[in-house]
Amino acid sequence: MTDHRRQRIGAIGATIGVLLVFAGVLITHFTGLPPVDAVGRDIYPWVPRCIWLESNANTCWVLPTVGQLTGFLGSQILIAAVVFGWVFDRPLTWARAAVAAFLFTLEMMIIFGIVPNEWLALTQGKLNWSGQRIAFDIPRWLVLNNRVSISFGVLKDAIAGGYAATMLGAVLVGAYQAQEWSKRRGQPKPTTTSVYGRPLVKGTK
Repeated sequence: MTDHRRQRIGAIGATIGVLLVFAGVLITHFTGLPPVDAVGRDIYPWVPRCIWLESNANTCWVLPTVGQLTGFLGSQILIAAVVFGWVFDRPLTWARAAVAAFLFTLEMMIIFGIVPNEWLALTQGKLNWSGQRIAFDIPRWLVLNNRVSISFGVLKDAIAGGYAATMLGAVLVGAYQAQEWSKRRGQPKPTTTSVYGRPLVKGTK
């Protein structure tokens, strides 16, 4: 693939990513607004806040979450497009290394900062996953006929911890695989030699 085509694909992907981020921000902002202001006036009554399954406009979370997921998808497409178009499989320069380091730092901030923060904000806010609410009971036959309940607060923290551990492992494995690929790519291709110690060359017909 030529550099021009790679950059063209990267530019198209980056444009799509920016548009998705912009759309996600708009959806999250406007659907997350309260229905009325402090003096009782309607705030953008034409903007839907809830889906048909949600009854209380003050606790609706589906549409804002859809907006956040849209923005997250756009950010991943944007970062991947820039890497593909201008960083991946290209000679490493100081400028390109700086861009790659910035993109990696940005990705880590999104994965380990923004995503967990929004998860905790959602579960502690509108979903009200507190320690006082019981999510489920463990069957008694598994706990010696005792009653052991798991609260939504524990479930929230377990999901957050599991996500962080999984993503950390994925980042480490991905970094290792990237280094191994780079090493293999830099090695010269083995040549087949004849019994006389000379490289074999295919004959022409």
